[in-house]
Amino acid sequence: MIDFFEFSNEMLSWANAQGRLTRVNSAWTKTLGWSAEELTTRPYIDFVHPDDREATLKEAQLLAGGDHETIWFENRYRHRDGSYRWLAWRVMVPPGSGDLVASARDITEQKVAESRLRESEDRFRAFMDNSPSIAWAKDEQGRLVYLNKAVEQKFRIRSEDWLGKTLFDLMPEEVARPLQEHDQAVLTTTQPIRVVERAAFNDMESTYWLTDKFLFVDRHGNRYVGGCGIDMTELKRAEEELLAEKDMMRNLIEVQEKEKQFLCHEFHDGLIQYAVGALMALESLDNTAPALTASPIFQSAIKSLRDGIEDGRRTIRGIRPAVLDDSGLKEALDDLVGQSSTVGFQVTAVCDPAIGRLPEPIQAAVYRVVQEALNNARKHSGTDAMRIDVTKADGELHLEVRDCGRGFHLESARKRGFGLVGMVQRVQLLGGRCRIESEPDKGTRISVRLPIAPPRSAAAPVRATTE
Repeated sequence: MIDFFEFSNEMLSWANAQGRLTRVNSAWTKTLGWSAEELTTRPYIDFVHPDDREATLKEAQLLAGGDHETIWFENRYRHRDGSYRWLAWRVMVPPGSGDLVASARDITEQKVAESRLRESEDRFRAFMDNSPSIAWAKDEQGRLVYLNKAVEQKFRIRSEDWLGKTLFDLMPEEVARPLQEHDQAVLTTTQPIRVVERAAFNDMESTYWLTDKFLFVDRHGNRYVGGCGIDMTELKRAEEELLAEKDMMRNLIEVQEKEKQFLCHEFHDGLIQYAVGALMALESLDNTAPALTASPIFQSAIKSLRDGIEDGRRTIRGIRPAVLDDSGLKEALDDLVGQSSTVGFQVTAVCDPAIGRLPEPIQAAVYRVVQEALNNARKHSGTDAMRIDVTKADGELHLEVRDCGRGFHLESARKRGFGLVGMVQRVQLLGGRCRIESEPDKGTRISVRLPIAPPRSAAAPVRATTE
């Protein structure tokens, strides 16, 4: 007959009332390295870890006192090599016997795994609870299952008051709904997303968060949406203030351009016309009063009127050319090129005819950039030639102004005047990009990209967007 005691994989043993093992099976030797003789000639408590001895003796006393028929406990037994193994015990007293009958299983690997898991959980909790970012997790039903300390501190709540609840239990529906939609997108696509979200509850002022959301699965296959958020409320407010300032600056520039337009019309249709009328009246005297018109004073007056009219027209073109309003950007640039040619500065301008009529702020911005670039080149470049290219692509207007002159150091040039800075800011106010490239002896290149559609206003609603 097979001796099940001897061949059992579990550590089976008998112990007497004096605390000695009287019989052990071979599993003891396999597990702890001690021979049966070594185990049975010493009190079993000698093999127990010093920290576990008191608890082990108490368990044995419970059985000896008759309070329990069977007990279960865990302790550490010393291996022959000096290490300790964790054992899970089941001990009982057979009826009518003072001996103990026990079985034990080696659970060392399980204990090590549990210890590592606890250490990992402790590290995770310590990390998350000291993180300045808020962090949370929700189950597939949208119920909160985890919150870190930052959530409690930021929103002045207790985790236990929120865990198990959904955002609809905590926030107005119009606030909770977009947040839930982002969670659902993560569950559906299984892909992480980055969003800007608004939170509002507990009568607190709305806050804005840059949030990363992601899917994770536990060891039982349950799916969760995790999230980490950085408070960007102040940044959002600063952005809105900046947008408001940009709107104001755009409005000021538009008002300024309209005022220039008004002044130019007034000069052209008023003062210049009066001067032209006076000149024509005086010139008509050639046939009726030749002696008068031949006088030096008369001729000087005629010349002054002609010079004044020409200066007035040139001034009007410099302030705001009528052709920009009457015809468009291409014709206005051609007018600038013509003005440059009269002073010996050769400009080649290529403007895509497909551009057509553009929104007035775009036309004015491009015209002012070209005007400033031409003035700078004539004064400082040391060259007498420049090229201008204007094209349209992908909903943007592309402008490039290039010369092969002496160039300059960008930083020092920015400090000397407002021209370059104003050029860049004018383009940026319209949602565009202006890049200026220049080095000594390598010429200058100005590149502008302007969206033809109007920029987003500061009054536009803030929406959470997936990046």
